[in-house]
This record gives sequence, C-alpha cells and structure tokens, in this order.
Amino acid sequence: MKEKGSLFSFEGIDGCGKTTQIYGIRDDLLELGYRVEVFREPGGTALGEELRRIVLHRKDFPICERAEVLLYVTSRAQLVREKVFPLLEQGTIVLLDRYADSSVAYQGYGRHLPVEEIIRLNDFAIEKRYPCKTFFIDISVEEAESRLSGKEKDRLEGEEQEFFHRIRLGYLALAKRFSDRFVILDGEQPPDVLRKIILRSVLEVVGHPKLETR
Repeated sequence: MKEKGSLFSFEGIDGCGKTTQIYGIRDDLLELGYRVEVFREPGGTALGEELRRIVLHRKDFPICERAEVLLYVTSRAQLVREKVFPLLEQGTIVLLDRYADSSVAYQGYGRHLPVEEIIRLNDFAIEKRYPCKTFFIDISVEEAESRLSGKEKDRLEGEEQEFFHRIRLGYLALAKRFSDRFVILDGEQPPDVLRKIILRSVLEVVGHPKLETR
C-alpha cells in the first residue's frame, strides 16, 4: 500500500550533526507548505521517552546487550504504531532522528550481536515499513569526539572509540547493502551545504515542482 506521506530517517554516529540537519530541513519544508513532524529514537511517545530515560540515562544499573536492543525495538514499535503510521496516512512528511538502522549499527556491529536477527526484529516492529531515504551523515570518530568534547555523555556516548569505529563501519556496510534508500553525506562539509543537498533529495521524493534550494 502506497502511503500518502513520506518517511525519512537520519543516521550517523553521535556528534555527526544529524539533529541540526533534521530541524533545518523541517523548517524548510514547513516554509514550502508541507505538513512535517519530527521524532527522535528512542522516544516520541510516553512509553518511548520512559525507555529513553532508562536505556540512555539510568547508569545506576547494568543493561545487557540483548536487553538493550529489545528496549530500542520496543520504543520503535510503539512510535510507528502510535505516531508515524497515522501521520503518513494523513499525508505528513515524517523525519526520524534515528530509526531501525541505528539498532543494526549500534547493537549489531557495535555490540557484536547477530545483525540478521536484529534486522528481523526491526522488520517485526516496524512491519517492514522503511524510509523513502535514509540520510547517513558520515564523519570520522575523531571528529565526533572533538564535537562532543565537554558535553555530558549518555550511556552510549561514553563508550570507547573502538565501539564507534565499528558502528561507523556498520553504517557503511548498511549503506552498501541498502543502496537504494541510503544517501551517504560527508558530515564534515559546512552545515548549510549539507542542508541544501538533503532538501533537494527530499523534494525529489515528495515531487515538489520547484527544486531550487536556498
């Protein structure tokens, strides 16, 4: 079934600048007259925000790798059913700050969990409804660490560099495997340059008659 709206996800290691891009693109699309909603993962619903607090900010008890991935997938299942799918049916453009690929990259490649099993978990949780385009903003682990310097880090951001090297390589593997929807972007370009590239790609998907970007 073809949806009335369009779904786009933004991915990358922590510090890549995806959140800045999402809200910039949201503003551009609103200015062009589109209905747009933004959600973050984990989060976006009452259940999701509570799971976010547990999985990212509760450092007073351990969470094993398999429990971690299940918490993320649980939040995702609730988000798509409660918010994303209804909005798409209404013709809204939905922008997601992380989605299914994050679990594959972070818990699959990063935590050494079975990648194919996580993909199957995602398929079940989101009913195999993947984005029109996934924007992977690629930066080096060293650049990401520099950008996060001085910031209070959550449970994942505080991991060792090698963890993020595995995640970055995981994203690149996913981009190669799902090349029809992945768009790889150089995250070390100026933010306004990235924003124009992303906006043009979004407008090509939604069929806007004027593709000029500011």
